[in-house]
Amino acid sequence: METPFLLEGDNFTLTTEPLRHPLCSEWENEPEGSIFHLSNIFLALGFMGGSGFYGLLYMFTFLTFGFFCASVWAWSDPCTTESFSWAFALFVVCVGQVVHVAYRLRSVTFNKEFQDLYGFMFKKLGVSLSQFGKIVACCEEEIHTLEKEHYFAIEDKTPIDKLSVLLSGKVRVTVNGEFLHNINPFQFLDSPEWDSLRPSEEGLFQVTLRADSRCRYVTWRRKKLYLLFAKHRYIAKIFALVVRNDIADKLYSLNDKVFDSRGMSAIPHISTLLYTTLSPMGSSVSLVQGQSEVESNITSCQDWQKSHHLLFHLGNLSLVVGLLIPTTIGLHMILLRLLLMTGCSLFIVWATLYRCTLDVMVWNVVFLLVNFMHFFFLLYKRRPIKIDRELKSVYKRMFEPLHVREALFQRLTGQFCTIQTLKKGQVYAAEDKTSVDERLSILLKGKMKVSYRGHFLHNIYTNAFIDSPEFRSTQMNRGEKFQVTITAEENSKFLCWSRERLTYFLESESFLNEVFRYLIGKDITNKLYSLNDPTLSDKAVKKMERQPSLCSQLSMMQMRNSMASTSDTDDVLNQILRGSSSLHKNPLSKATTMKLIEEGVEDDVFEADLPPDSQKNCRNPEQV
Repeated sequence: METPFLLEGDNFTLTTEPLRHPLCSEWENEPEGSIFHLSNIFLALGFMGGSGFYGLLYMFTFLTFGFFCASVWAWSDPCTTESFSWAFALFVVCVGQVVHVAYRLRSVTFNKEFQDLYGFMFKKLGVSLSQFGKIVACCEEEIHTLEKEHYFAIEDKTPIDKLSVLLSGKVRVTVNGEFLHNINPFQFLDSPEWDSLRPSEEGLFQVTLRADSRCRYVTWRRKKLYLLFAKHRYIAKIFALVVRNDIADKLYSLNDKVFDSRGMSAIPHISTLLYTTLSPMGSSVSLVQGQSEVESNITSCQDWQKSHHLLFHLGNLSLVVGLLIPTTIGLHMILLRLLLMTGCSLFIVWATLYRCTLDVMVWNVVFLLVNFMHFFFLLYKRRPIKIDRELKSVYKRMFEPLHVREALFQRLTGQFCTIQTLKKGQVYAAEDKTSVDERLSILLKGKMKVSYRGHFLHNIYTNAFIDSPEFRSTQMNRGEKFQVTITAEENSKFLCWSRERLTYFLESESFLNEVFRYLIGKDITNKLYSLNDPTLSDKAVKKMERQPSLCSQLSMMQMRNSMASTSDTDDVLNQILRGSSSLHKNPLSKATTMKLIEEGVEDDVFEADLPPDSQKNCRNPEQV
């Protein structure tokens, strides 16, 4: 193709046309204007934003300001028509993302009482606002009022058909006129009753709940809550955790009122058992005087009136595609950072080779570094973590369902805990001899037996805490001893933490501290249910996690009745032991035992109902 010729001025001199996008020989001497730098400051602040609702809102808000200023700067320069088009397009995209994120945030905004409930009970366990929104929607966002001296439930009259949490006020719990304990804000009103019945069972309250002051509470209907559990397994796990921890809290509040002459609690193993304000920037426009300066400006503008280099368009295209990625995609932030880095890299090459502007190049280097650090951090968080083979079962069963990441679990188990073994017949803890200050353990393999004064209480199986009651109910450095004997019935292996070092570590990890607190509370309640219950086979106890049958478990209401009727330690213990022994003698108890809900099928809560006669026997075990 022949090189075109142009006639220069009036001399008709033939010259060749310069290249359309000449390479830079030197940087431009004049810096860009103040609006250009202001827009880049906003962009830099925006790129520093993180993930999450508020992180996305922060990032897209500052990017909106940045691209708006870039549009104003590009509009004021007649030589940058394409720059204005791209800047304005990016501005519109960011406005759309701000509106979208704000709408999603609005959909999970609740009134003050629900916010307090979320902050006190669910936020510390890592439950997101969107997940909590599903929980709130299940109760139709209704908050009920209970006036002073009014009854929430009356023993032997009120049916068990809901689960409720007290938001304010105080409720008194009594049985047969005897005071048991109080229920305070952010505690369940009916957790023992809820946990004692299967979805297909019916029952009546065995206690009376009366308001001591004006109360506000939220309630979930039983069937609607089980439907929610069937759709969302994680929510089912969270409720199982908080309900059983609440039962453990109620158990300790019951035991506090029953002490013998030595100061021991009524039930030995259970009781021991979360900008800079820029000043307005003035601008002044100076008139250019002199024909030579006007001609110079026109000449400069003519150099850039033609379309920008392909690199400029590819860089803007990368930004647009990245900002258009839906925020609901799991890899949204990684893809966004990758495309932002790609766009910044293209702008650096374009500004260095063709634009010849040092300001543009420097700002894009800053953007590239900021986005690279975020990108590297996101990849680092998603790196594969190798968990020891012996600990995988514990992690999968206890910690992963609660969204504890592998890296955090590795920190928990990799620094100050050991895996120890016990041979069959060896003693883990001896009654009145072994100190409770030394350790906290989880059984990894084998089986252990717990006994008190020669009485068998219950077994401990894999993926269960060995000494959770002692960890919950005692304090360090007070010389307290185990009140039970724990013996290995098989060759056993357990994960053991130093109690002191674990306590210090959990103080620095608030999320993990809450997870441990609830896991231990749930484990104590499981031990209560399996306490010397001969109707439970080994296989059934291993699978027991939540919703045990009323007729196959030691009833929490029976425990309340026992404590209300006596203050003698041995009497309570003997009553429990006699009650469980009577199940041995009753030929109908085995026939009426129902299948427990297994951990692996926790969502399958609706099963075929038992015959009416069997249900009646289960609801009234003392009458069988």
